[in-house]
Amino acid sequence: MEKEIQGKNAIDKSFVIESIRACMPSDKTRHKGQAGRIGIIGGSLEYSGAPYYAGISALRAGADLVHIFCESSAAIPIKCYSPELIVHPLLDSTDAQVKITPWLDRLHAVVIGPGLGREAATFKVVTAFIGAIKERKIPLVIDADGLFLITENLDLLKGFESPVVLTPNEIEYQRLCNRAGGPSGLIALGSNITVLKKGEEDEVLSCHEVQWKSNTGGSTRRCGGQGDILSGSIATFLFWTTSNQDKLNTNVDKAALAASVSCYAACAIVRKCNAKAYKEMGLGMLASDMIKYVPQSFEEFIS
Repeated sequence: MEKEIQGKNAIDKSFVIESIRACMPSDKTRHKGQAGRIGIIGGSLEYSGAPYYAGISALRAGADLVHIFCESSAAIPIKCYSPELIVHPLLDSTDAQVKITPWLDRLHAVVIGPGLGREAATFKVVTAFIGAIKERKIPLVIDADGLFLITENLDLLKGFESPVVLTPNEIEYQRLCNRAGGPSGLIALGSNITVLKKGEEDEVLSCHEVQWKSNTGGSTRRCGGQGDILSGSIATFLFWTTSNQDKLNTNVDKAALAASVSCYAACAIVRKCNAKAYKEMGLGMLASDMIKYVPQSFEEFIS
């Protein structure tokens, strides 16, 4: 159930539904790409599924185009998973920064981390991308191995004028807090930093306080790839809300609120997908079983 949180920046389900409805693309004259061009930075020899799940969920949530920037070894598997994803096998090239950076100007939101791996050379390139994303004020979601990189260098989060969403599980959250000196130290890195702590009860911390908690829906099944579905969905909603901040009916920090609303909606939808897939497949449920329920769960959420 959604829990009532006290505080000037607390939000509830009805506000989120109203906000997503107001911000979602509805103009019939728009052209391809205007509902969202999402970038996924990740994908390595061992992990080709994670960027696929993040990318396909962004599309299923309503984005028009997804570009995946991965290592060359992951490109063919990802292409085989889905023809809808645009795959760039550039992340491990010698001039990755030169080849990938120009693409950032075309993107509305970026996810860093799914299947990224922890190679030092990859982290060096991604560190440069974080700086380029910051300069371009592109909304950013950081998950998985991207969080490991951030934990080692929290200064990378400083100075962002666009929203940054961190999506740690309990263990990743504790590592971040230990490095930052506690939850307050983590949020103090910037007013545009939003932390979505995943678990039995999802919780968002933003604007120096807890904005909401929820344990609605879901199941006892925790399958690999579910977090990637979440991060891709957040990216789509983050573009919609940040590009339509004037439609958020509130007087609080609208950039931070856009991130919190996006997290709330994505969490609710992924939990619905989990419950539906579990009802069908039981303990044998996989993340691939959840993907098909994203559109239906989104429609149920906003209605």
